[in-house]
Amino acid sequence: MAMNMRAAPAEHTGGIDLRMLASALGADVSQAGAREAGDVVIAEPGETPVAAPGSLVLAVGARGPAAAAAMVRTAARAGAAGVVLRLDEGEEALPRAVLDASLGMGVTVLGIGRQVPWERVDREARRARPGRRGDLFALAQTMATVTCGLASVEDSAHRVLAYAGPAEEADELRRLSVLGRHCPDRFLALLRDLGVYRRTREDGEVVAVDARPGLGLRRRLVVGVNAGGRPLGTIWVQEGDRPLAANSEEMLRGAARLAVPQLIDHYYEGDAAARSLSRTDLAHGLLTGRFDPSALAAHLGVTPDAAATVVAFDLREPAAPDTAGDDAGHEARLAEAAAITAVHAAAHRSGALVARACGQIYVMLPEPSVSRTGPHEGADTGEAALVRWADEVVTALRRHTRTPVQAVVAGRAGRLVDIPSVKLRGHRALEVMARTPERTVATHRVLIPSLMVRDLLGLLDGHTDIRHPGLAALVSRDAEQGTRLADSLLRYLDAFGDVPRVAKELNIHPNTLRYRIRKASALAGLDLDDPEHRLVAMLQLRLTGGGQRGACPFPGL
Repeated sequence: MAMNMRAAPAEHTGGIDLRMLASALGADVSQAGAREAGDVVIAEPGETPVAAPGSLVLAVGARGPAAAAAMVRTAARAGAAGVVLRLDEGEEALPRAVLDASLGMGVTVLGIGRQVPWERVDREARRARPGRRGDLFALAQTMATVTCGLASVEDSAHRVLAYAGPAEEADELRRLSVLGRHCPDRFLALLRDLGVYRRTREDGEVVAVDARPGLGLRRRLVVGVNAGGRPLGTIWVQEGDRPLAANSEEMLRGAARLAVPQLIDHYYEGDAAARSLSRTDLAHGLLTGRFDPSALAAHLGVTPDAAATVVAFDLREPAAPDTAGDDAGHEARLAEAAAITAVHAAAHRSGALVARACGQIYVMLPEPSVSRTGPHEGADTGEAALVRWADEVVTALRRHTRTPVQAVVAGRAGRLVDIPSVKLRGHRALEVMARTPERTVATHRVLIPSLMVRDLLGLLDGHTDIRHPGLAALVSRDAEQGTRLADSLLRYLDAFGDVPRVAKELNIHPNTLRYRIRKASALAGLDLDDPEHRLVAMLQLRLTGGGQRGACPFPGL
């Protein structure tokens, strides 16, 4: 049996741990052969084998023990270190013929269940490689998510480095490119004739390629990844069963910026995972004050005195009985949200950094200088523009993560070294926003009154000797008798004496509310014509939650 094996580009970052891969896939594994494999190769029956030594062969065409055993022997002769086969229906272990071939040829064989898709095998193989190349697959997955299409990343030699999206929606070009890990020559010629690759060398230009049903091509968008005038590769998004998202072009521009360091490492056969981790640590260190901002400034090409705006995001995931303790699930959603946010941030501002801290996501947007303004970098950086942008991101995150995300424009750090203090403002503002879940985006400036009241209540809470005895007695009386005099009084004061409105909220007659206010004032010994009495009542009743059992000590904050 001959077969065609098409190898992925060499990774140069350590072998795939075959035992780790078998564990992740729940595969039956033979004990013969190597413990590690190199590149992933997709195999099809019927053609001459072409594979790099030490490859892991995904034998997609094997059917039955005899054919599977023959494929193992052919792959071994081509230099493969491992072979992944599908087990036949009802089988849970590798058949004897395959085990004998594995032992005789010295090649490791993994047998996977029929329910395991080949895309998952490829994905798990990348995860089983220590120091694997960067996060291009993660970027592709994020792009597939935010554009509602099928994404892929290619280098300048048109080799497919990463891809994501539902395989059943792939058109002919996509299917052949992923299978062969390279754009087929006949499609390359068409794209060159259309001037697609020439146009992708222009920074920031997204090129649309119309559908050609006669050739089995669906509509797609492509953007070039370029650095210093040198083309590094391209990012493609193919339209699947649904139309591409309206902001797909903007998302592609952001993805192109994020992909630059990883594609540079690809060309120099460096470890992009280490580069990516370094950038993540860099952003987190800047956010928390554990990193020298001067070094980051040099990395970003800005001065240490450059200003930056901080925007904070939080996934509001209420604990439900069936999700309590689902830390892994929350971590996965948070990681997905951070990846989506990073694409939006890169599209909005060159040099944007995204970091996770305190269970939240923070975006740092260095302000571009006039001389460095490029495509899409000269947009209004005012507060209103930032609120609009944050609202767009919140809308995208709510749609993709299905959680009630909120955001705060924390404000502007005059220098990079001031970012940690602005981050703290964002964190505290998000805590205040949690009390108003219907709100999507706010600014720290707008929330200052709420923050001041919360801080003041915190100080009062620590000084129990500062209390109005009449109000304390009123709250105790409500608790004993089941009345709502204190709560009614607080609502009345909060509403600036609007009796009809408060009566409607409490579902009582306005005269009943007036009676409650008079009685509460008399019992507590308050003179509501005195502004200081009103202020004391508002503060102390807020501190006790308006006298309501189980209420938050700081209602409305």
